Amino acid sequence: MFRVLTLLVIGLFWHLSSFAQQPVLLPKPVSMQYGAGQLPLRNLTVFERANTHRAFTFSINELKKWIEERSGSPVRKATSASAATVRYTVRSVGGELPGPDEATNGNQREAYRLVVSPKGIDITAETSAGLYYAVQTLRQLIQGSGPTAWLPTVTIDDKPRLAYRGVMMDFAHGGLLTVAEIKRQLDFLARWKTNQYYFYNEVSIQLDGFPTLNYKASYTKAEVRSIVEYARERHIDVIPFVNFYGHLHELIRNEKYADLAIGTYGHELDPRKPGVQTLLRNWIGQYMDLFTSPFIHVGFDETWETKRLAGDATAGLNPEALYIDQLTFVTQALKPYNKTVMAWTDMSSYYPDIIRKFPAEVVPVIWEYTPDTTAIYHYLNPVLKEKKPFLIQPAVSGWGHIYPASDYTYTNIDLCLKVGLKHQTRGYITSVWTDSVEPFVRASWLFMAYGCIGAWQGTAPDKAAFTTAYSALVHPGIASELQQAYDHLATAGTYLDKCLGKNTQSLPRGTLIEAWSNPFSAYYLKNTSEHKADFEAVRKHTEAAAEQLITALQKAPPSERGLVNSLLVTARLVNYTAMRFLWAKAITDRWNEAMVVRKTEDFVFYDLTYPCHSLLVDAQDETGELKTAYAEAWLDECMPYRLNTMLGRFDLDFGLWRKLHLKVLDYKIQNRKTEPVPTFEALFTPDF
Repeated sequence: MFRVLTLLVIGLFWHLSSFAQQPVLLPKPVSMQYGAGQLPLRNLTVFERANTHRAFTFSINELKKWIEERSGSPVRKATSASAATVRYTVRSVGGELPGPDEATNGNQREAYRLVVSPKGIDITAETSAGLYYAVQTLRQLIQGSGPTAWLPTVTIDDKPRLAYRGVMMDFAHGGLLTVAEIKRQLDFLARWKTNQYYFYNEVSIQLDGFPTLNYKASYTKAEVRSIVEYARERHIDVIPFVNFYGHLHELIRNEKYADLAIGTYGHELDPRKPGVQTLLRNWIGQYMDLFTSPFIHVGFDETWETKRLAGDATAGLNPEALYIDQLTFVTQALKPYNKTVMAWTDMSSYYPDIIRKFPAEVVPVIWEYTPDTTAIYHYLNPVLKEKKPFLIQPAVSGWGHIYPASDYTYTNIDLCLKVGLKHQTRGYITSVWTDSVEPFVRASWLFMAYGCIGAWQGTAPDKAAFTTAYSALVHPGIASELQQAYDHLATAGTYLDKCLGKNTQSLPRGTLIEAWSNPFSAYYLKNTSEHKADFEAVRKHTEAAAEQLITALQKAPPSERGLVNSLLVTARLVNYTAMRFLWAKAITDRWNEAMVVRKTEDFVFYDLTYPCHSLLVDAQDETGELKTAYAEAWLDECMPYRLNTMLGRFDLDFGLWRKLHLKVLDYKIQNRKTEPVPTFEALFTPDF
């Protein structure tokens, strides 16, 4: 009896231990059943068939690479298929990328079955896409490292909830990512089984016949083709996303093309001008030769300038008719290329019946970037009324913040996914915008993954546990440090939101614009007094994040150091935002308390101007050091384009602190004895 009980206890302990070690998978498969036992990664073998399709070979080579990285043991060649311990069956060749009917044909192309047993690995897939996604799942299943690395025994059946799962990357407004960075990003997105990459472009691709357009601030055709091919290997379709109506200031500001515009050096083409059609036919031909995707997104959002000019009765403009004329022309011009055309629908806010007038073949894309169900339905209802198939598009709220607004982003993604699925959306696009230029795109990776994971599994990840699970998968050697850093940055953002965000210069929301305001102005000195504790909390949390990231940098492999450093510079930038307001208040109060209230110097000049440690020197030091760190991080991620625009902000701030330093010293040297002594603000008039 005792022996039986002992065996039962041992068995229960083993079962609980095994359960505790079950890895978290992102995205979560449709069906997952763990068994008993393990499969060691050492001594695995695979049979390499002659004339194997390159897509199959690519997936298996990726698996071999990841197994060797984790275990230190290469996957060896098997003498036959039956002798191999890594076995795969792919039912059909082709189907690497989603087609136009993906959402209506049963969507089996990406399905896979994965079985891991003590005897080996078996993968069954309909196409190479399913094989590739099974391999991505295996990558997450690996436990341990070195000679003892292993896989749990498990049977997984999986397929995506949504046919189209994309990320839209902005290559128009902020810094332009290097080609190497884009490819790193594609590798990252492939981990979450993303299958579309929307290349948002206004004039950032070099086109024949337009040599001066964004000179040295664009991608060559050869670079774009290399991106398209790189993505294809990872089963990601690169989709051209080109605005063919508005958002073309970089074209129209050139005198050569200014007469194609409506308005003066504005944003929108004038559909009434024949030259517009000639130019767009040229562009369409070149883009269609460049991108192989069966899809194209043509933009057509925010054509506000035409609406504004229509307010002049003498202009004779009908903005809604012009919009439909232009969309119809573009759709007709694309017909010979057999592309599925997508367009945004936000102009329905101004013209409630405009969706009904869309060309029948155009697929509406609903974008809404707030965590507000009512706002989502504001744009969705006109599309539902016309019973049109649609895609839905949330966004990472990073364009108005140095670090994305975490809960705001998560909730926006969650609601768009929930509403989209309720109404049978065809697909889901997570946007990453760079309007305010300054933020690093790498700071958005966490949130991009969150959106992609939700699109595959059909439910949003658990927000409370997400950074822990994500960090364990993406940063296995530095998971604790990164998880804590992400959480501290998110918390710092919530405190900064309490302090700044009233002035956004037409950005939808955000704290970034005010971050560079004059901290000595009466408004901001008062604001800092009211939010002193919040600013201090921002600094505490960003310092805690920086501490974790510095530790992570010391431990991180070379492949991760760039991303960790971008996050570190981001943490320092957020900290500096709070510091500059707190320092301005501390400097002002220190002077006023000593020189105005107590009427005694009381070492105030020492505290403000001492050359190696004083408040004004602190600010100069941090501004200068941060400028250098920022430039290094920028060039690790982006081309030089627009970097000087950003570095100028640091120069201006440095000038503010240095100018005040000299003014205070000058006052002391000349021993001015004005009575009464003016306040710091009145005496030194701090300004840029």
